[in-house]
Amino acid sequence: MEEIHKSFSKLDMIEIIDVFKIPLDYFDVSKTNLSKQLVKYINDTEIFSPSIEFFINDKKTLVEYLSKPNQIKVAQFQRKEIMYIAKNVLLYSKNKSFTNTCFKTEYELDTQVKYISMFGDIPTVRRAITELNKIIDTTYDIDISPKIKFEIARKEKLKKCNSIIEFKYGKFTLFLK
Repeated sequence: MEEIHKSFSKLDMIEIIDVFKIPLDYFDVSKTNLSKQLVKYINDTEIFSPSIEFFINDKKTLVEYLSKPNQIKVAQFQRKEIMYIAKNVLLYSKNKSFTNTCFKTEYELDTQVKYISMFGDIPTVRRAITELNKIIDTTYDIDISPKIKFEIARKEKLKKCNSIIEFKYGKFTLFLK
């Protein structure tokens, strides 16, 4: 690994150091020095303890995660553009036509969907691409950061475990067993 992507903040690197229990001192260290220390440690070490929170099981996935842009950090102007495209994809999925969307051709739709698929941490993007995959032949992969994958899996598990309470009108008395 040559370097950590610039979109990772010092706090992001500290979180990774804490999660993987990496023995680095990060107090009174600048972001660039911390980045260099972390890269050196990753290059020197072969085995990393798996992290449930980040869905990272080995060195290869850790290097891949740190070398790509941090998906959670998206600039505000870029987020607005992504949301605009995602909403137009949802509109296309609903109507199954290009009317009232910003797309004129299937090629333009394809390029825009490939662009926003890199930002799978945004819920609207995930929903737009999922809806689009239901109505077209080709399927688009959604890039989701490991941390968001963990959160989604945790929420699904909680949904399955918790029973659903249905409220109806009237007076009720509840008893605990």
